Amino acid sequence: MYKEYFEEILVQHAKEIIQHLLHYKIHFYLQCCVEKVHFDPILPADITATFQPLIDFVLAGYTFESIELWENEISFEAGFGKENFASIITVPFSVIVQIIVPTQDRIVRDLCLFVNTISLLDLESPNKEQTQEKEEELLASSKNAILSNPDNQFLKH
Repeated sequence: MYKEYFEEILVQHAKEIIQHLLHYKIHFYLQCCVEKVHFDPILPADITATFQPLIDFVLAGYTFESIELWENEISFEAGFGKENFASIITVPFSVIVQIIVPTQDRIVRDLCLFVNTISLLDLESPNKEQTQEKEEELLASSKNAILSNPDNQFLKH
């Protein structure tokens, strides 16, 4: 519902902020919805298996220098995993959730310049049964860890 009203202006705003950062050579982070990000070549399964629905990219050094802006997307080269597997990443401006700049010697570690929570509407909700099972497993594991300590035997009753 909201996407149709705000997507165009948010895409334009993200692009303008990135153009500004590039003009002043300011390194930054992107947080994106990973399912809409394109990797070329495709990353190995052992790397993608570690990805969460949101992925962060640090655009600094060579990655920053490799940035190219297009009409509706940004692309850059980055390395992944222990082997530093190289891939060209293409991110549509519409799936950028946050644009963040690091700060130094400030009260806040990072400064968020842009937030697009509407892009989160495309993410799927987690399966409630799987989520509940994981929570129960964590609770049981935590309980076992506490009860394995001899000083906590009084908690068994």
